[in-house]
Amino acid sequence: MVPADDPREDRIRAIVRDELRNAGRSLLGTVCWTLLAVVAALVGLQLIQLAAFTGSTAAAIGFALVGLVVVGSSLALLYVLYWT
Repeated sequence: MVPADDPREDRIRAIVRDELRNAGRSLLGTVCWTLLAVVAALVGLQLIQLAAFTGSTAAAIGFALVGLVVVGSSLALLYVLYWT
């Protein structure tokens, strides 16, 4: 006879199934956010590069500032994803 405090096999299987499903979603979400952060960083770097080739000083400053904000945001996202 099994004591009442011991979990039943079907309950253990249900818990493991739910945890595997949650882990799969978490992994997929991490991969998607990582790809988004990398693409955003590349776009930000291209904006900074574009700033070097613009004709006016105001446009160059604008492109450089937007590029720095985008790169900083994507690095912050990567930090949150992997180091916190």
